[in-house]
Formats: sequence, structure tokens, C-alpha cells
Amino acid sequence: MDIALNPETGRLPVQVVEHLHRVVGGDARVEKMVLDYIAFRWGAKNLFYVPPKAAGEIIRRPADFLTAAKNYAEPELQF
Repeated sequence: MDIALNPETGRLPVQVVEHLHRVVGGDARVEKMVLDYIAFRWGAKNLFYVPPKAAGEIIRRPADFLTAAKNYAEPELQF
């Protein structure tokens, strides 16, 4: 999936962020894990700032992304 940053804002388009949220959103605990992981991995303060290539991969393989986020947040409970 080819995703480009919005040239006016330098962030992902709102439609892509909504898609990401539907794919990886969940309860508050999971969302906190996701936000902590993207901050660690890409320095992104929220889903708008995830790199476009990474956003495409998250949409393509959400289970792998959630596994990585959970393993980062709770390394003692490997999934």
C-alpha cells in the first residue's frame, strides 16, 4: 500500500489514520501499548506521525504489529 504524507501538514492523511485506528485500536490498555511502541520505534507522538511505509505495513499485517507492540510493552509475557 503506497501512502504519502499530506504535503500541507507533513502528517499522514486523516483517512489513513482512521484506518490504522480501526486496525490496531482496542481497549485503552492496547492503545497505550501502541502509542508507547510507536514513540519508541519512530519517535511518533501519535498515529498521524507514523512513517508512511510503516503505516502501510501496519495496515497490511496488523497482527504482527500488535504482537511487536505487546512484546515491547510487556516483555515478560511473550506472545
